[in-house]
Amino acid sequence: MREQQVSILLKDEYNGELGTLSIIAIDYFHDDETSEFISVNDEIKLKNVDLVEVADNLTPIQYCNEYSSYFANLMFLEETDYQILFESKEDISSNYHILYSLTKINSSFFKIFHFPLGDEKVFKLAGTLNFRSYVGKSFFDIKKDNVKSKSIPLEVRSKKLDYFNQYPQMIADLASYSSSLLFDMNSPLYQEFELDKKEKTTYYEDFMFLEYLFRQDNLPVSFEFIIRNLYSRLKNYNESVPFSLASNVGASELIDVISKPDNFYKMNNNSLISNFKGYLPFEIEERTYKESVDVPENRFVKYFLELVEELIEKLLQSSKEGYIKDKLLLFKDLILTYLSSNIFRDISQLDFIPYNSQVLQKKEGYRDIFHYYLMIEFSFKLNWRELNNQFKGFEKKLSELYEYWCYFKLLEVLSNLSDDEINFENIFRINRNNWTIDLKKGQSSINHFKIMYNGNVVYIDLFYNLLFSEKSRYKSYSLAFKPDYTLLIKCDEECYYVHFDAKYRSELEIIDFYDKIKNKSDFEIENHVEKYNNEEERRSTFKYGDIYKMHTYKDSILETEGAFILYPGNDSKIFKEKDLIIPSVGALSLAPGNDVDLDNLELFIRKIIAKVIG
Repeated sequence: MREQQVSILLKDEYNGELGTLSIIAIDYFHDDETSEFISVNDEIKLKNVDLVEVADNLTPIQYCNEYSSYFANLMFLEETDYQILFESKEDISSNYHILYSLTKINSSFFKIFHFPLGDEKVFKLAGTLNFRSYVGKSFFDIKKDNVKSKSIPLEVRSKKLDYFNQYPQMIADLASYSSSLLFDMNSPLYQEFELDKKEKTTYYEDFMFLEYLFRQDNLPVSFEFIIRNLYSRLKNYNESVPFSLASNVGASELIDVISKPDNFYKMNNNSLISNFKGYLPFEIEERTYKESVDVPENRFVKYFLELVEELIEKLLQSSKEGYIKDKLLLFKDLILTYLSSNIFRDISQLDFIPYNSQVLQKKEGYRDIFHYYLMIEFSFKLNWRELNNQFKGFEKKLSELYEYWCYFKLLEVLSNLSDDEINFENIFRINRNNWTIDLKKGQSSINHFKIMYNGNVVYIDLFYNLLFSEKSRYKSYSLAFKPDYTLLIKCDEECYYVHFDAKYRSELEIIDFYDKIKNKSDFEIENHVEKYNNEEERRSTFKYGDIYKMHTYKDSILETEGAFILYPGNDSKIFKEKDLIIPSVGALSLAPGNDVDLDNLELFIRKIIAKVIG
């Protein structure tokens, strides 16, 4: 365990000193303390803060030298307490607004200590900063009267998700689901959209998109599939051939022959030419057919790859030596390899984007490229208001984004189990006047799935935020409850409820860690700390309080057989009687980008269906 500290000398735009901001945190996973501050520049000093190339999701404060163009150098963690102290010897009678940018967006981040801090000749203000479940960029700064200090960028990472892999995956999934409404044939918004071409103020999302795009199972796999299954069409064209070699002469060819008298020559003693008064054409325009890959869909693929190359070049112009630049150069090599493929020699430039193409919307490989294209901007004329509200400012509230993401994963699992495709018009409420959409909730959010299982028919209705109360159609015999997701499973005359709650929260087994080192010698404690710092020991597990809530659902909501949390952790556990899958409560791990978790969720629902059928 060590105390980390960042000391920031805040200055105004004329480099006048306004005061010193100190941020202090306890790092439970490292104990390599230093006794002095080190300066990384004229404004920032660090104590017990590691200089790293890639930030982890455990250490409260880290400093990344390589991220200045894309991420902030100063890296912090969500749901972590930081002690804040601001000191200024200048004009202590002034009005100070500490952490101006942060508290302007969300005042609940910073709790001020209201007690005297000593020296009356120095302005001091202290408090506790906690970003809760928000991640992303913001700034440390102050405002003294009407003078604002220069802003020091900061980055808040996730504890529970891999911020540089799983977080982009979740955002990309949400972008894909929202855009799916555009391709729903029943939707009044079908194909009626355009991308917002506004310029970005930072390259932050661009780089994270590239990290997502170039994962092996994304663009590389999609491109390889397209190359092996290249879409083509038969194109007809006219070819001049000697009359004697013509094999496909029809009415249109004969009309063409007659319309060109200069193309004839005189022949004698040939019965074939009696109708032409002794003349035959030198050549004839014969219609032939040839398979061509120069079609709008392939032109679009070429256009997309060129678009990605331009994006990479733009980012390289402002990148510095290190991790970011190395990754961009790797991405550039890959995209140039794709563009150098022989297939693009026969493919011309794109004239228009074929939004109506069923190939782009449905054919494997092409469909993926089209969605990647839409994700580059992640900004449609079609606006998902609830999602966009979580992206206002710099911070993103992962708890709510994770809740939306889990909902779509449940829909995906149920669609896989049945023959019913997801109807996105049943999921989104559409405001046709201002082109906005919201998720349907409550009784209106019902999605029906018919599932065949071992010769039996099972019907499952999925609800989002369905209310159960004493007076509503859906009954709770005590208080009112509103689980995040509810499955109503019906087979013959039987029906059961199964509930899920998305819990974007977990805890490292820190309490257990301290229990284990009680009454141990210093030597034993040192060995245990070293063991605990191993990756296997730092497992993210569910919170017991969330399991208690699942018991409340199970016991209070009539006809409920199971209640489970979904969370981005390492452990799944079902609390049940004997070997019964239901009735039960428990926790299921579900993390973005983890296909095993999704497979396990599908298997778990299969087992519930099997138990209902009996």
